[in-house]
Amino acid sequence: MAEGRFASLGQDDRDYIMENIETKNTKRQNTTAVKLFREYLTEKSKPIEFEQYTIEQMDDSLASFYLEMRNKEGKHYKKTTMQAYRQGLNRHLQKCRDIDICNEEIFKKSCKSFKGMTKELKRLGLAAIEHHPSIEESDIEKMYSYFCKNLEDAQLLQYKVFVDIMLHFGRRGRENLSSLTRKHFAVKRGADDKLYVYKVIDEQTKNHQSDSELSSDGRMYEITDGERCPVKSFVKYIRRLNPKCVKLFQQARSYPKEGVYYDNIPLGHNRLGQFMNEISKMANLSHIYTNHSCRATTVHLLDEADIPSRHIMTVTGHKSETSLKTYSGKTCEKKKRHMSEILSSKTCGKKSCISNIDFLCLSQSTITVEANEGVENIPVELSDANFDLELYQTHRMKL
Repeated sequence: MAEGRFASLGQDDRDYIMENIETKNTKRQNTTAVKLFREYLTEKSKPIEFEQYTIEQMDDSLASFYLEMRNKEGKHYKKTTMQAYRQGLNRHLQKCRDIDICNEEIFKKSCKSFKGMTKELKRLGLAAIEHHPSIEESDIEKMYSYFCKNLEDAQLLQYKVFVDIMLHFGRRGRENLSSLTRKHFAVKRGADDKLYVYKVIDEQTKNHQSDSELSSDGRMYEITDGERCPVKSFVKYIRRLNPKCVKLFQQARSYPKEGVYYDNIPLGHNRLGQFMNEISKMANLSHIYTNHSCRATTVHLLDEADIPSRHIMTVTGHKSETSLKTYSGKTCEKKKRHMSEILSSKTCGKKSCISNIDFLCLSQSTITVEANEGVENIPVELSDANFDLELYQTHRMKL
């Protein structure tokens, strides 16, 4: 008998496919939320099998839970954490009972408690969202100067290619970095005869679980003049990788051997997740940035250049312009300072005499501050290690 065209899946196979609709992070969040709620019920001497509660019992228990939930230190959770736990519980209950605890018509009491608690958290200063900062332009210059001082150094070359890829493809944090291979990217010559790097293999990301959705359609074009060309660095990097390892990011060798700069050892999830932290320290940047700061920088720079949001989304993979505003809606430090100086010029009646003081000069033993009344020398023992901001500000007040 001829073999049938269609597969015959057992229940275990069906369950496996359906279970993998949600990401690992979502599953972990659901499990954590359920565990926390059970711990709360246990402490309050209530039955822990809340899945079997009546709607009224569930509503009452959730109303108390939202008001009384605390972390292990006995302190309030942040608003975002509280929202995450609520969503985790909701997903769990929708799966096992098909009920929606966010429905205000059915769960009136608990929804009211949740709203009240979020307002209280805002009053306590726990509602603010801490976004990853974009990299300051001065730090971008400092960072690339650090990379390009020696691109024959395996680690510096890897750092540069890493940042180039993170910026040009708007990558999120440490997501999928350890699973990238050299086959994920390729170099092609465009119609304008320019070389560019593009993604060959698409990935499953936080925002893109379906194969029909591109996580990023960005391109990294060559810059024909200068050693900072991202395509030139990428090609050089690929040629220096260990042929025995398929991963894109491999452990750098202290001493290259036979044109190979890297060992047959792939870098792991956690090590790659610390790359921007390492770079920030090694390049002596003004902030300790995270990998996600690269993504924020991509959006910020393109937004500053008036690139429409719909085009930026093709690079970053954002699904909506609303989520994109998380990054683009922020004001850079340069503009904040400029706005402050505009206001001060009106309120002070003159330009601030300290606006041009360069903090790089603070390592000197004597600081000379030019004021309208003359010049005052401030003898202080200042270095990067013992700089006393309060003392410095006190001297400023004398001007």
